[in-house]
Amino acid sequence: MPARLVDTGPILYAAPGQKLVQRNCRTWITEDGRTVSVVTELPADTGMSITNAAEEVRAVLEATWGVGCRIVEHYPSPGDEHYDEQIRPSASIRWHRLSTDALRPELGPELEMTKPTAPAAGGL
Repeated sequence: MPARLVDTGPILYAAPGQKLVQRNCRTWITEDGRTVSVVTELPADTGMSITNAAEEVRAVLEATWGVGCRIVEHYPSPGDEHYDEQIRPSASIRWHRLSTDALRPELGPELEMTKPTAPAAGGL
């Protein structure tokens, strides 16, 4: 049984010395109680990328969902749509590519049905 989608909406983060950045985020809870947050970066988004602000994104999501929340970065179509999971085996964060075919059975059809929206015009 796929996870249950429990939250959709923006998250805000800022790296030191950078402006506030808004990204779309969808969070699921799995059958065993774990959370999986998929953070989407749209081609027109400005500000520090999810990859470069990995620590800040993790801090925001863990403040909401607790330590251990799985974080998946999503770059949608057009172009090279892909999902990368944030992995922290030690002090540094790495990214591991996930296939849509692997995520779909885990997260269900909402993985692709919920279309991210662009931040409001004018930025933050």
